[in-house]
Amino acid sequence: MKKTVLSFLLICLAQSIVFSQSQIDSSSYPVRVFQLLTKYNWEKNYVDMQDGSLIQDPAAERKTVMCLMFRKNGTGSFVQGEQAASFRYRIADSLVTINEAIYKIDKIDDYEMIFSVYAKNIDGDGKFRFHYWATKDTPSEIYLRKLIKPNITIDYPKRDTIFLFNQEVYPKFKGNSEWLRNVPDFEQAFDDTYGVSYNFIEDEFVSHLPKDINTRFEVSFDVTTRGLVENIFITSSTNPEYNPYLIAAIQSTNRKWLPAKWKEKTYKSRIQYAFQTEKEDPKAIAYDPEIYDNFYNRAMGLMARKKYDKAVGLLTKCILMTEDSIDALYKRAECYQSAGIMKYACMDWSFLSSKGLKRAEKLYLQNCKQ
Repeated sequence: MKKTVLSFLLICLAQSIVFSQSQIDSSSYPVRVFQLLTKYNWEKNYVDMQDGSLIQDPAAERKTVMCLMFRKNGTGSFVQGEQAASFRYRIADSLVTINEAIYKIDKIDDYEMIFSVYAKNIDGDGKFRFHYWATKDTPSEIYLRKLIKPNITIDYPKRDTIFLFNQEVYPKFKGNSEWLRNVPDFEQAFDDTYGVSYNFIEDEFVSHLPKDINTRFEVSFDVTTRGLVENIFITSSTNPEYNPYLIAAIQSTNRKWLPAKWKEKTYKSRIQYAFQTEKEDPKAIAYDPEIYDNFYNRAMGLMARKKYDKAVGLLTKCILMTEDSIDALYKRAECYQSAGIMKYACMDWSFLSSKGLKRAEKLYLQNCKQ
């Protein structure tokens, strides 16, 4: 989570906020903006593209902070979960500057604020448009309402509180790392837990399946407060004859987990994973946001462990799903570069450059021009 907060802050530090003057007279506009910005806290609603189309990359949504706060003394805060970072802002004419940076506000009133990055030659993230609700709730109330309460369920008849697997409260996965078994607690990002545990189970499970077969399995299981696995339940299966292998693969993770913690207390967690295999026909991969996110997150975990060949395979699946997989293309090129396969890295940067992306053009000129 800290990484996603920092990435958003870096975007803010690199740019500025510019407001549209079409709806309000310039002399009263700064006063009106100041009044609205400081009257409410601003809660993230959703993110789309500047042309109104839906985001194809779920990772973009996670880069946007949960709440923005503007105070009357010219300071404010970016708030994500229980983490916060301060900023300074000022308003002059139609410009609102936040840490020397610019966004164009397309709409602001007592109900919502819509703004997008304003910069010449915008690239990648710069094409996003952000929608925030006006609210009187505090950041703590927003945090509980949006990120905590929706992920809590009750285990009957014991009436135990269970957290659904989410980015705020999640167990950590130790895998086969011998030294981690003696560490009572360690830092592990949500994406790492997700990617490493998913890959661990998948590798064990798929080894028992025939090659070149189309299958899909959906499964739910709990990680207890002692790091044990229980209540394994296959909710959907195209090939029930292979269900025992999936159950065994999940059971093999027993005692490889550290329980989820929230406010210094341990909780049981419920994890839901979907596994599928496909015949070798890449063109048959249809876009599915859940599957896309699955592939992308697993690829990030593999990159972190320097398993670039496997990461490339998953990122390629993302790219084949949609032509708008800008992040996946950048990451695949990064994998090729790290693996020393510059020919293919250059091909990806060249393709991205053809879309007018300046960052890709710069990478291509730096690394591919002799």
